[in-house]
Amino acid sequence: MRPRIAASRRILVCPDALKETASARDAADAIAKGVREALPDAEVRCVPLADGGEGTLDVLGSTRHDLVASSGRVPGPRPDRPEIDARFAVSTTTGLAVVELADAAGLARLAVEDRDPERTGTAGVGRLLDLARRAAVDTGHPIEIVLALGGSGTVDGGLGAVRALGVEIIGPGGDSTRPLVGADLASVRGVRIPAALRERWAEVRLRVLADVRNPLTGPLGAARVFGPQKGATPAAVDRLESGLVRWGGLLAERFGVDPTAPGTGAAGGIGIALAAFLGATIEPGFEVIAAMVGLDQAIAESDLVITSEGRLDRQSVMGKVIGGVLDRADRVGVPVMAVPGSVEDPLPDDLRGRFTAIRSLEETVGPVAARCRPLEALRQATATALRDR
Repeated sequence: MRPRIAASRRILVCPDALKETASARDAADAIAKGVREALPDAEVRCVPLADGGEGTLDVLGSTRHDLVASSGRVPGPRPDRPEIDARFAVSTTTGLAVVELADAAGLARLAVEDRDPERTGTAGVGRLLDLARRAAVDTGHPIEIVLALGGSGTVDGGLGAVRALGVEIIGPGGDSTRPLVGADLASVRGVRIPAALRERWAEVRLRVLADVRNPLTGPLGAARVFGPQKGATPAAVDRLESGLVRWGGLLAERFGVDPTAPGTGAAGGIGIALAAFLGATIEPGFEVIAAMVGLDQAIAESDLVITSEGRLDRQSVMGKVIGGVLDRADRVGVPVMAVPGSVEDPLPDDLRGRFTAIRSLEETVGPVAARCRPLEALRQATATALRDR
C-alpha cells in the first residue's frame, strides 16, 4: 500500500519547465518552498528534469556539478541577422559536452516578424557543436556530445548545421560558404564529405535527444506538423515538405538512414543529417536525461514525488517528463502528486487515477496570476495540496 502524503518525510521534487513562465530549476525551488511550508520536518530533494528539449542545458548544469558553462558567437536562426552568443557546457572530469539547439536556433531567438522557416537555418547549431567538440578534446577524455533538440525555429533538415561543420552541399547557388536555410532544401543535388571532417568526428559519440517521435516527412513530419508553428504559410509548408522528401531520400540512398524513424522530424529534421554525416544516434530525450541525473534511484529513495509541467493532459504520458516520472514511480510503488499550470478538462480517468493528488496553478490562484506569478503559484499550490491531504 502506498503511504499517505501526510506520512511522507522524504519528498522528491522533479518538475519539467513551465514553458515561457518558469525554468525547471526555478519550479523545483518554488515547489520545495511549498513542501517546507506544509511539512516543515520533511526531507526535500530537488531533481529538475527535461525531455530533451528546451531547458536541458540548465537541468543538467544544476544536477551535474562537473559541467562548466561556456559560450561562443554563432549565426542565429536567421543568418541574415547579426550573430548571437550561444551556450554549451563541458565536464571538467569527463569528455561530456552538452549543447541545446534552442540556444542557437530556437524560435524564442526570433522576433515574430522574422519567423519564417524558409529563411531560417541551423548553421549556428553546427558552429556550436564544433565549439563543444574542441572544448571536449581539451579534457583528454573520450568525447561524448549530447545535443538537446526542441524549441527550434527551423525546418531545414539540418542542412545549415552540416554545411557549417564542413560538409560540401552541391546545388544551392550563390556563395558556397553562406549559411543555408530551409528554402535551400529544394535545390540540393548532392553532398561531399571532406576527409578532414570525418577524422575530426571519428571518435566522437554524438547523441541527439529528441523530445518528439515524429518522422521526417509526411502528415506527421517536420514541415506539416511543426512548420505552421514556426511561421510557415500553407504554400511554404508544401515547399518545405518537398525539400525534406528530396533531402531525406538523398541521405537514405547515400548513408542508409531511415527518414521514417521516430524522432527524425524533431527540430526541423536536423537529427537525420547528423546521423548521416556524423553517425549520431537519435534517442528519446527524457530517458537519457533521467539516466544522467539518477532519477530511478532518487524515486526509489523517496516517500512521495511531486512533479509539474505547463499543462497536464493526455499528451503528458507520451514521452514527456510527467509520463516518465509516473512510470518509474509506479514500478516502485511511490505516490506522485502533480502541480501543473493547468489541467485538461476532462482529464481521462485512467490518467487522473495514477496521481495521489493534482492541484493546478490555475485552480489555486487563477489563470492570470498563474501566468504572471508562476513561482508564487507553485509554492501555494504545493502547500495547499499537501495540507488538503
